[in-house]
Amino acid sequence: MAETKEGIPIAANPRNPTQEQAQYIVQLYTQGNLQQALVQGSQLLQTFPDSSFLHNILGATHVGLGQFDTAIASYQQALKINPDDAKTYFNLGNAFNDKGDQGAAIKSYKQTLKIDPRYVLAYNNMGNALKDEGDLVQAIDSYKQALNIEPDYAEVHNNLGNALKDSGNLEQAISSYRRALQVMPDYAEAYNNMGSALKDKGDLEQARNSYTQALKIRPDYTDAAWNMVGTTELVEDAQVWVERCLAMDQNYLNAKIQLCVVKYFRGDKRNFDELRQSSLRDHPTMRSLEWVSKLPELPELHFNRWSFFDSIIELSDQDRPFYEFGVFTGEAFKYLVNTFKKGFGFDTFEGLPEDWHEEKAGSYSSAGNIPTVMGGEFIAGRFEDTLPAFFSEPRPIASLINFDADLYSSTICALDNSKSVIDSHTILIFDEFIVNEHWEQDEYKALNEFCAANNYTFEVLAVSFFTKQTAVRLVGI
Repeated sequence: MAETKEGIPIAANPRNPTQEQAQYIVQLYTQGNLQQALVQGSQLLQTFPDSSFLHNILGATHVGLGQFDTAIASYQQALKINPDDAKTYFNLGNAFNDKGDQGAAIKSYKQTLKIDPRYVLAYNNMGNALKDEGDLVQAIDSYKQALNIEPDYAEVHNNLGNALKDSGNLEQAISSYRRALQVMPDYAEAYNNMGSALKDKGDLEQARNSYTQALKIRPDYTDAAWNMVGTTELVEDAQVWVERCLAMDQNYLNAKIQLCVVKYFRGDKRNFDELRQSSLRDHPTMRSLEWVSKLPELPELHFNRWSFFDSIIELSDQDRPFYEFGVFTGEAFKYLVNTFKKGFGFDTFEGLPEDWHEEKAGSYSSAGNIPTVMGGEFIAGRFEDTLPAFFSEPRPIASLINFDADLYSSTICALDNSKSVIDSHTILIFDEFIVNEHWEQDEYKALNEFCAANNYTFEVLAVSFFTKQTAVRLVGI
């Protein structure tokens, strides 16, 4: 039996290392000694070049070191040796996923499942990759396949909840989170995610309860504390939770910048002056606050869409109907119609008509499902196809218009066509007006171009740096 410099015995086996050698390299890997595991594995590979085990453990080690291309090559070499190894295909899929190549990852997971149709983790991870690709329908199906095999897998119930939430199926999402918590009562992430679904549904009290439970389980859970900010209605309450986030993690960037926002609105501009001179000056939230700082008057500040809507409803003419461009599953529409009784909603109901920066065409699809809402009239189709005909006939003046189309092209189309139902009392709400990375190129750009073309200006009534909303009234119309 030969020896390496490190004293690891190497058997004269033409294919695989001994059990002792294998256990040693696995021990190095599991203990986090990745560089040493890499050295040992590479040395053993010289003696056992056809060991699929060594190629696999080296692949895992390269993944741990962030060397994804090398990891992929190692797994592919292992598959040349053992082409029917489901676990190697699974590991290869994970490496592709870590690299950001979800398409290749999905292909690898499918190959895993072709070899082993009951590989639960492959269904779960394929669901994650499909979700990242924006294919929520297939992601949901993949998670359900996993649960058909292992019904009590809490993590999969949580992941299914996330996909359902992103697809707008909030009730089903909440049910999935509750199922995850039945299986694992101390699952802080499931409480946090359920809180977000409840918040999106407008149930702020229950959302707060869920976040509170998450924080009881994990007192240092910064994401749950951060999400609590989005349930507050008073600026001082928001500041309490922002500061609590920073007490947990002083480098929590969203909280650091949100504290600057809150303090600015409370009259303390020192943080703002400091950050605008720092490397954070070009952060989208800082650019948004820079814009707000130049307004003639400071608008109202809100932290969730429901208190934002309540405030704007109070300012609106409630005897008029409302209009909404971009309905999705209708949560905002249902909330608004409770007050205005009559609303007109426009959407393709098949997702974004074109790519929106990193969001792919088809995102935010309700799969063609049009909500059924008493008092609601819905017009399905692309705006350029439906709006000219709809507004060619006399329509009632709007109390408010909720622009939730995200895209510049869709928003400018909606503004141009709805001009006849806007007067000086109509309030325009834009759902993605600030804070996004490219916010100046989207709804903000559309409104400014619309105003310039018609010799209007606008008064900003309210903003939310947490939900990205802005409400305005046109001046000069």
